[in-house]
Amino acid sequence: MVGKKHLTSLSRCLGFILLLIISLSLNGCSSQKEEVFSIGISQIIENPVLDLAREGFIDALKEKGYEDGKNIKIDTQFAQGDIALTTTIAQNFVSQKKDLIFAISTPSAQSAFQSTKEIPILFTAVTDPVSAGLVKNLDSPEGNITGTTDLVPVDKQLELGKKIFPNVKKVGIPYNTSEVNSQVQVELAKEAAEKQGLEIVDIPVTNSSEIEPALRAKAQEIDLLFLPSDNLIASSMSIITKVALDNKVGTIGVDEPMVKNGALACEGLDYYKLGYETGLMAVDIMNGKEIKDISVFRPKDTQLTINQNIANKLGINIPKEILEEAIIVEGEK
Repeated sequence: MVGKKHLTSLSRCLGFILLLIISLSLNGCSSQKEEVFSIGISQIIENPVLDLAREGFIDALKEKGYEDGKNIKIDTQFAQGDIALTTTIAQNFVSQKKDLIFAISTPSAQSAFQSTKEIPILFTAVTDPVSAGLVKNLDSPEGNITGTTDLVPVDKQLELGKKIFPNVKKVGIPYNTSEVNSQVQVELAKEAAEKQGLEIVDIPVTNSSEIEPALRAKAQEIDLLFLPSDNLIASSMSIITKVALDNKVGTIGVDEPMVKNGALACEGLDYYKLGYETGLMAVDIMNGKEIKDISVFRPKDTQLTINQNIANKLGINIPKEILEEAIIVEGEK
């Protein structure tokens, strides 16, 4: 017969084991609850255009039931225009084992893609993903990266400029030589300009301090400015607008934020919608869809936008047929 002392000891031992099992089970449940899908957002610089794309991305996630701090975790990092810093951001995301990287801009996407071939990467505000070395096939991405492109029809921008300024001959294009997307647009502009009887005047810059002197040096040579989708240019609208108005030169941008911030007009894209589309891609990935099955999204619709205040300052009358189709921005930016 087993003594009472032995039974008591056995009961205590079994009780301890039971408590240990329960404790481990609870810890396991707790760990599972803490494991949420982690997204790293890398944005080259804070400006109205890229901020809209980021907002659209986050809103798409939220509308589909994924909210930061609840069932997903979003870590947003800005490179403040420093391309080298985009590499550091991407490498940190890789070491932190993010589940997804959302790269806003060509440099951010290139750095992310160079840093990992395993973590899914989505991009937006990338003008030419093929020239940037991100994908070879827009319809069937073969690696770990896809997203949305912001290539606008450059020929339509130049046509708009000619409609507003019928006597235009020379078009100046300020652009950042470090951004592949900008170089692509300059080449497209030259091709379109040749067909339209226009001459392109290159205004290359490498940083914001070069923009004003470069523009002033060319201001007397040009009849119009075309502002490409370029992060440095988009972040320097106040300088560009000042020089343009000082010299009575019209500016054609590529998106509504540019027009709101001082460009005269654009036939542009909605960056909020671009970000939103990319957010829907993220939802698909979280639900198990593979990158190779997600084609690069290419927007087709553009929106004509006019800054009436800038038109008044230039002393020009926008043709009625253009005004009837346009969103009119009245306020000074």
